[in-house]
Amino acid sequence: MEKKLIIFIHIPKTGGTTLNDIFKKLYAENEIYDHVPVEAMNKHFSQLKEEEKKTLKAISGHHFYGIHDLFSKSYTYFTMMRNPIERVISLYYFLKTYPGYYQENMRNMSFEDYLDWDPQAKNGQTQQICGIHSQISLEKAKENLKTFEVVGITEMFNESLLLLKNKLGWNDIAYKRKNITKSRPLLQEVPTEIIKKIEKNNELDIELFEYIKSNFIRQLKDF
Repeated sequence: MEKKLIIFIHIPKTGGTTLNDIFKKLYAENEIYDHVPVEAMNKHFSQLKEEEKKTLKAISGHHFYGIHDLFSKSYTYFTMMRNPIERVISLYYFLKTYPGYYQENMRNMSFEDYLDWDPQAKNGQTQQICGIHSQISLEKAKENLKTFEVVGITEMFNESLLLLKNKLGWNDIAYKRKNITKSRPLLQEVPTEIIKKIEKNNELDIELFEYIKSNFIRQLKDF
């Protein structure tokens, strides 16, 4: 029986860069598409011979649910979610100095303006799980989550790794933390009005995170 294609949906600022370093170590270069843009990935895969296509085992990247439709393989997903308020704070301070598009556009952008400007800061986690062309809703996200082997929690990173190791048969989960936003303030240092706006813009993410967290804790108890 053909093994399932393992797809890692990398949601920005959830510990995904650290997790991806662990994940990609498991595969040879020709067995994984690691953060390859969708169009380039689709073009490359379509040009492979049928025998070569069979070597593909894994995909990782800032993709949206539904990426499996590009490949004629059975599949399963995994991802990591983070407390939405912490995630949006981290996003703003990370992207403000990220070279290129974000740095140029956000150079003089206030935090409040950023919250209106960037789609990632508005229920971005739920949107990735729903899919790029899907209407965003908790019902759709929960339906799609049925095809996820594990949804980890950033705040419980080590426990998430143990679940991934158990569910997906990973053998080496040693890691060094990567891509940490060092310049961001603590949660209690962020103005109350900003926190309230983040909460308003991320009501679906907050509800989905609580749903995921309760399921995750239940999985740990059964582990």
